[in-house]
Amino acid sequence: MLVEAWARVRPPSWCLQIVGPDEAGHRAEVERAVSAASLSDVICFVGPLDGDAKQSALLNADLFVLPTHSESFGVVVGEALAHGLPVLTTTGAPWPMLIERGCGWRVDPTVDGLAEGLRQATALDSETLQAMGAKGRELVETEFRWDRVAKQFATIYDDLVR
Repeated sequence: MLVEAWARVRPPSWCLQIVGPDEAGHRAEVERAVSAASLSDVICFVGPLDGDAKQSALLNADLFVLPTHSESFGVVVGEALAHGLPVLTTTGAPWPMLIERGCGWRVDPTVDGLAEGLRQATALDSETLQAMGAKGRELVETEFRWDRVAKQFATIYDDLVR
């Protein structure tokens, strides 16, 4: 879905890094799609990252994209926001506050939806993207602090016991 959307938009001066493990041989399929769309010069496969390498990748990115049909939370979205990145994800991820807080996009999990989100995101200048990223970091710092999350869990458990 992401490769096809990228092929439709072909944002000038942008390159796409696909990060993560090869799940069930899916990478070969995606590599074929990249080659078929003649995108090998602007899409690269990084593989799994963790620790300092993951942090460096997030700090050096301009945008984080997570196309998904279903996520229970999408921790990686929170990680990207915490690193000051605007996020483009699909409605399969439970992050409606991206739009509400002005720190990203949440689109239909279709090629058309993702392409439109990419068009909007890649049309912005770096200052606007950085400002959106700062709003995302603020969102994580205010809504996902340990004390706040612990209080929410305590309330849920208290309600369940009653």
